[in-house]
Amino acid sequence: MIKHILKIIWNQRRSNVWIFMELLLVVAIFWVMMDSLFVDVSTYKAPLGFDITNVYKVNLGKISPDVPGYVPDELHQTSDGEDLIRLVDNLRQNPKVEEASLAYAACPYSWNTSWSSLIQAEADTTQKANTFQRLTVQPSYYDVFRFTDQEGHPLRPIVEQHTGELVITADMEKDFWNGQAGAGRQVKVGSTSNESITVAAVSTPIRRTEYDKSEPCFYLLWRSDKDVIDAADWAQAQNMECFIRMKDGFRAEDMEAFLQQMSDRLTVNNLYVSSVKSLQEMRTSFLKPRTDNLTKKSVLIGFMLVNVFFGIVGTFWLRTQYRRGELGLRAALGASRSKLKQFMNVEGLCLLSFTVPLVLIFIVNMLYFDMPDTYRQPYSLWRFLVTFGGTCLLLAGMIWVGIWFPAQKIAKMDPAESLHYE
Repeated sequence: MIKHILKIIWNQRRSNVWIFMELLLVVAIFWVMMDSLFVDVSTYKAPLGFDITNVYKVNLGKISPDVPGYVPDELHQTSDGEDLIRLVDNLRQNPKVEEASLAYAACPYSWNTSWSSLIQAEADTTQKANTFQRLTVQPSYYDVFRFTDQEGHPLRPIVEQHTGELVITADMEKDFWNGQAGAGRQVKVGSTSNESITVAAVSTPIRRTEYDKSEPCFYLLWRSDKDVIDAADWAQAQNMECFIRMKDGFRAEDMEAFLQQMSDRLTVNNLYVSSVKSLQEMRTSFLKPRTDNLTKKSVLIGFMLVNVFFGIVGTFWLRTQYRRGELGLRAALGASRSKLKQFMNVEGLCLLSFTVPLVLIFIVNMLYFDMPDTYRQPYSLWRFLVTFGGTCLLLAGMIWVGIWFPAQKIAKMDPAESLHYE
């Protein structure tokens, strides 16, 4: 039957060439859209490496000298860093708080970042140091955001069991030591530094947002109160980042009552809690531009899908209607209804299959010029099968719909009536 269908397609090549060109264009465009959407969705669904559920950022402020309640320097017996530690302890001691932590340039869904150059301690002086994002945190930070190692174990106990001032991500471990164990190894800050820092633990890959791939980064640890006090001296206590994780069952609308309950414990000398914001709210605000772009892309793809659906269905509907006489003749010669529908479906799928070699050449050229997004998602066999296979199945379904309805109607007609069109 295939050979017979190919002969018919060739004999009707003048009309079929336009259908072929339409299918070729639609398959190519659909593959581009499917591939782009696949990358966006796959990246969005991948694990972030941390959890912001019930996590809040505590914004800090400092009382000005002209404001009532200001404590003059001569009456101030503690440093700003010590006041900061005491303020965080006040928050941590509340029964509704699961954990609290201080950090610097380590807030998710924020543009506040810090970068440093690192190099392997055993590297020679000719090797150039690479620059990575640096997040400075207390060990309790890993409990607040529920970080884990690559085996899924909580990260904080591992950090506290090992010496070292550094925690690196799995991406950085792979980048530095080609996948070999990084825990216990040493690195230097910059290629000219003589001081080595020990890696205490390795965390899972961490992504900045749902739309970004994971990047190598490292965490510098504040293991003691002195580290926090020293950091508060140069960064200023009110510029430090404070995070709290509330216990399960706490609702965002309960935060106002929580702050009122703790009102007199939210100020230590001149340092005070100015506001508290949910990281879920920060996430929504931070991702809004990219979420809007993804929504627009999805709407555009949906709109084109509807237009292509009616275009392809209409083309094959009219094509099948136009050949009523031929189908009536086949029915008169003994072809069954199922045979007629099978014949038309196979013919339509053959036309679609003719586009495959040219579309494959198009895909190869697109990959050669690095047009698809291979940064966030490497081009793999799975990605090809999902995007190209999905495109072909989608078009095949449209062709089937376009053929089935008129073919069903024609198959029910009396052969003598169908022959009137021949």
